[in-house]
Amino acid sequence: MTETARILDPECTGSAGTVALSTRRLASTEGRAIWAETLDSTYCEMAVDWPSAQTSFAADIRARPVGDLSVSVVRADPHTVVRTPAMIDSDPGDDYLLCLISKGTATITQDARTATLAHGSFGLVDSSRPFVVSGKTEFEQVVMRASRSLLASRVGANIADGLTARAISANDGVGRLASNLLVDIATHDDVIAAASLDAVSSAVLDVVSAAVNHQAAGLSLTERVHIDDLRRVQAVMIRDMSDPDRTIADAAAELGMSVRYIHKLFSASGSTPRAWLYGKRIDRAKSLLLQTDLGAAEIGLQLGFRDASHFSRTFSRRCGRSPSQFRASGS
Repeated sequence: MTETARILDPECTGSAGTVALSTRRLASTEGRAIWAETLDSTYCEMAVDWPSAQTSFAADIRARPVGDLSVSVVRADPHTVVRTPAMIDSDPGDDYLLCLISKGTATITQDARTATLAHGSFGLVDSSRPFVVSGKTEFEQVVMRASRSLLASRVGANIADGLTARAISANDGVGRLASNLLVDIATHDDVIAAASLDAVSSAVLDVVSAAVNHQAAGLSLTERVHIDDLRRVQAVMIRDMSDPDRTIADAAAELGMSVRYIHKLFSASGSTPRAWLYGKRIDRAKSLLLQTDLGAAEIGLQLGFRDASHFSRTFSRRCGRSPSQFRASGS
């Protein structure tokens, strides 16, 4: 993820780290291409899906740094952005993106959860894991980008991860305060003295974190423990991905859990241990096929497949193409 994005609208000016773009006077094809490029450079690598290639597309974005944060406002016709595992491999990042919908309706999806946002409500997505953000109507969105360390220091990484793709209401309480503050900062061009930027960004984070913590209070102690335990299991599985003899029972014994409990953790997230691990292996295989010259057999062995035929069969079944066909196509 780049720290700054160039200003693409020739009529706009700005300092380092600012973005200003309107596609409204551009031809549809050019506007879509520049829009996709701008989203990549402003937030993280993402693919854009359009409702129809034949219709016109209009969108505006204005983004600026506020201390350690990046705050932006987006006004756009319906479209969807998708961050895939392959994109995470090629453009690693661990920032949180707070998405707030002030007009229209959008959904955010991550970790087998989907939340609908409207009327100032907001939610988090984690750029280190796949997500989807979909504008269902013409919409206005405020996005705050914050590093994992900044947000986790106030709410805890596991709590934040457990609250991805959950809507935080702006109807009352601290959620309303956070929503109003974010909209005000994003939609006004107030000049903030450099000496005050750190204090302002810290205040914004404090209010947003208070809203997140209030939402987390709605999680039971059991739910919080499950979130933490699932992350621990997944970390062990990723660590031992290359060992074909490593089993869930082995991970359970190491972590002091039962196999049945681990299956319940994955079931609650909409998956199974085997499906989740094979998905991670295939995602990693795709990256290695495209970014290295390693042969399919060597890749398969590195990722815990017992032999080349096992790897090829699994890859073909999941991707609809053999490893060699996938490499030849470039995607």
